[in-house]
Amino acid sequence: MMSASNPKLDDLSLTSKLDSSQLHKIAIELDLVAIALAALTRIEQVEMRQVATDLQVESIVSGWIDKWSPDRFTSSGQLDLQQLRALVSIVHRLAIAHQALVRRNITDWQQTVQADRLPLQSPLLAGYLNNFITIYQAHLGSEALSFEALSEAALTLLLELLFYGGATGHQRLWVALLQRSQSAVIPPSSI
Repeated sequence: MMSASNPKLDDLSLTSKLDSSQLHKIAIELDLVAIALAALTRIEQVEMRQVATDLQVESIVSGWIDKWSPDRFTSSGQLDLQQLRALVSIVHRLAIAHQALVRRNITDWQQTVQADRLPLQSPLLAGYLNNFITIYQAHLGSEALSFEALSEAALTLLLELLFYGGATGHQRLWVALLQRSQSAVIPPSSI
């Protein structure tokens, strides 16, 4: 059960009430960040549950965690505000825990760009991109998105994970999710 005052969750405030379509957009965006984390780290359900327990939010997101798999992530559908806030805290903690891997991939990406090579020519980035696309397609179906569009989204999310793993990363992620939920459509950069 979540404690009465959880600083990480208390930091995730709202200035106005969210409607069901905004909650749905936030859940989709959060799923994409979780897919990027899964593609990069191959996080297992046990690790996800341990982080939720450490943050005292396991009872809030247990249904979501029950459906977690690094190979085939399945969203639990509509999430409420409390669940979304808890998941933001979990993603933040995992981004911190895997910051070295995020940085290593970003460094590799920079080196491939400087060498005028494609990201797929780097074994490290190719693994991440292939994992992302596989999980994305298993999760959201085989929509008519090109390999290039999915690769671009994966690389954008990789860069975002760098910021979400910072000291105030949970707030950055929350603000980004709120801003994206205000838009009429989900931004193309995040699919």
